[in-house]
Amino acid sequence: MDRIRVLIAEDEDAVREALADLVGSDTAMDVVGKAADAEEAIQLARREHPDVALLDVKMPRGGGPRAAREIRKESPHTHVVALSAYEDRRTVLQMLRAGVVGYIVKGTSPEEILYSIRRTMRGQGSLSVEVTADVIHELATLLERSESLTRDLQDLNRTKSELIQILSHELFTPITTIKGFALTVADNGDRLSSDEIQELAVGVSRASDRIKRLVGNLAAAARLDREGVEVSTQPCPAAEVIQRAVSEFPGYLDRIAVPSPDGSGIRLWADREHAGRALVVLLENALSMSDERSPVEIGVDGGGDRVRISVSDRGPGIDPDKRDVIFEAFTQVDGSTTRTHEGLGVGLYLARRIMRAHGGSVSVAAREGGGSTFALSFSAVDEAGALG
Repeated sequence: MDRIRVLIAEDEDAVREALADLVGSDTAMDVVGKAADAEEAIQLARREHPDVALLDVKMPRGGGPRAAREIRKESPHTHVVALSAYEDRRTVLQMLRAGVVGYIVKGTSPEEILYSIRRTMRGQGSLSVEVTADVIHELATLLERSESLTRDLQDLNRTKSELIQILSHELFTPITTIKGFALTVADNGDRLSSDEIQELAVGVSRASDRIKRLVGNLAAAARLDREGVEVSTQPCPAAEVIQRAVSEFPGYLDRIAVPSPDGSGIRLWADREHAGRALVVLLENALSMSDERSPVEIGVDGGGDRVRISVSDRGPGIDPDKRDVIFEAFTQVDGSTTRTHEGLGVGLYLARRIMRAHGGSVSVAAREGGGSTFALSFSAVDEAGALG
């Protein structure tokens, strides 16, 4: 049987020589190199390709972790065993991650050191008793974390499937509308009156706007997830936020009641784009939940250190026990794909994300006489241009 070729790396001269004498005394082993630091150990391993490298963890010029990684890279068949006075979990795991298959605490008996080298050559790991419990604890923690990540991935996979199903439904409706109008014009264009053509054009425009808002909501949600929840706020007239949002509903201006004056003089701290997107979400929700002849009213309240922009509808209202649930992603009061109201179930979730990023909030309350009032709460700008 071939003798086991061993490289020893230890910065303390006396310990290094003692280890060399110990290994050399075994008739089945040969010392092929002795190093005083990590760099020297790497160079020796590159030249000698030892069977086993016995490495001190805290030696100079990179220590055991660097030596272990480089030796494993240069000589993949070399088995690395760590030798250290440190038995804390952090040090042990650092070496294990670097590729060692054994960890021996200094002070271990000579017989145990030689036995560990032989076990390593048989492909068996070797840990001193002092570190085993900590490593088992860490492995148990890692296993628990792995199982948790697996559950999270399964939840994400279900969410992805739900998103695809809901998105398909949401896109199908306006696309079908556009296609139907196009076929009507293609088949009967010469027989349609100007009023009928105008009606079809309005329908196509509304369906196109619906797709545009849908894509805008998804893009904003993805941007917040990618960039985190920080937004760049600055003093902004409430009227500008309202106008930005209302402009996305050109086909519904007869149903949207804007306050007069529309928040004139009231300023808030906001990211114009994101704040407008949050208000778009509330307007779209109110329009879809209300009767086609029912107005949707925007209100502005600038009292105190907060500015409140509200959207009120005359829809069916929200059950008290569902007023928190509707702000979760892909959640609607009616969650079936056969529901009568539009919406991905991501809009109100997005509005909450945006408002939290502003240090504000979005809320919903029952409206007297029926319906709901959703409100966005921003920090006010005082007369000096500071936070109210």
